[in-house]
Amino acid sequence: MKREESPYRLLVEGRDDEHCVLQLMRRHDVDWDNPRAVLPRVHDCGGFDPLRASLIASAKSYERLGIMVDANADIHHRWSQVKNELHKAGVDLPGLPASGGVVVPGMYSDWRVGVWLMPDNQGQGQLEDFLGRLVPADNRCWVHACEATRRAKELGAGFPEKMFSKANVHAWLAWQESPGLPFGMAITAQYFRVDSVEALAFVDWFKRLFF
Repeated sequence: MKREESPYRLLVEGRDDEHCVLQLMRRHDVDWDNPRAVLPRVHDCGGFDPLRASLIASAKSYERLGIMVDANADIHHRWSQVKNELHKAGVDLPGLPASGGVVVPGMYSDWRVGVWLMPDNQGQGQLEDFLGRLVPADNRCWVHACEATRRAKELGAGFPEKMFSKANVHAWLAWQESPGLPFGMAITAQYFRVDSVEALAFVDWFKRLFF
């Protein structure tokens, strides 16, 4: 089955999100190249607002619908935005996100809708906070990258406070064997762990939703 024809869809905010999911799940034995497998198309929506605007139509169109977005600074606000939009389509989310991600019934029998708020469904943050938790625990360069990023900010680096996690991850990736790989390729290169608690929680949510 061509991926664009799949009755399953995972909506994400951007290209980095798309490729991180593809490569993380590939390392957990999802064969994206198998034409006989019914797997979701991971769709880069080009930002949260376009993703949000597509939720009603998507909930009515796909047997399995996943929504992966950044919690950013206010997880409760982001949750309410997604919850209210899905409610218009007749899909009801619980009052608060669950730590392992949410999977609820969709519009019709055997349909499902799932929501994952990066990084962990419990606190503020974004994709880069999730990736930071996939750095090997004993990696001393990670500690140094975070310290160097903080020092660079003190010296006048222009990135905003809300982008610290992004700056940390990019600084650390700049020091790998192949410097500066995009996130998905860095997962493929095994710079990030895929057996951490955080990675396994996401994988479990993905499989509960789509399998």
